[in-house]
Amino acid sequence: MKIYPTNVREQDNYLTEEIKEKCQKFFVPASIDELTLGLSSVTASFYGLGLKHISEEFGKDATSRISKKIFYDLGKMKAKQCRDKMPQFPYDTTALAMTTITAIYTSNPEYVFTIMAFSPEKTVLKLEGVDRYLKILAELGIEDQIEMPTLLTFMEGINDELNLKADIEYEIDIDEENNTTNTTYTFTQEVTS
Repeated sequence: MKIYPTNVREQDNYLTEEIKEKCQKFFVPASIDELTLGLSSVTASFYGLGLKHISEEFGKDATSRISKKIFYDLGKMKAKQCRDKMPQFPYDTTALAMTTITAIYTSNPEYVFTIMAFSPEKTVLKLEGVDRYLKILAELGIEDQIEMPTLLTFMEGINDELNLKADIEYEIDIDEENNTTNTTYTFTQEVTS
């Protein structure tokens, strides 16, 4: 049995039952995981294809600038969404980890995260696994035009939107052959009473 979280497809009309059966048999996601990974792949493809065209039209420098701006603005947008969704949202280093994790749930589900420290003054978040963005950039042959980790400017956007004034440091290992990254982010902030 194929899934959808709601009856979102109930309004569809097929010319014949045969067409409906073929479409549903081969193209409807079989699980929530398959649906999430498929949506994530499409999101990454939009990012990569957009940057490829920017590179062709405006050059490599523009590609890097636009990528950073996209992730920065996404970080700001995600911070607003999280702040509005969670009562008593924290305005400390834990907000950087929580906001990043919400994005991983939907936009980079192949990442595995580990919270290594979690306090208002210091939060350490490790992200490892297939990097959807590195993967699509490599497929398109433009991975050398983007600075890794791409999520750094995402986190800077969170930091600025929430006016945290936190310091962000990172250590990264990149396996280009497998399109994986292993990055540990350390967020620190002086907390005043």
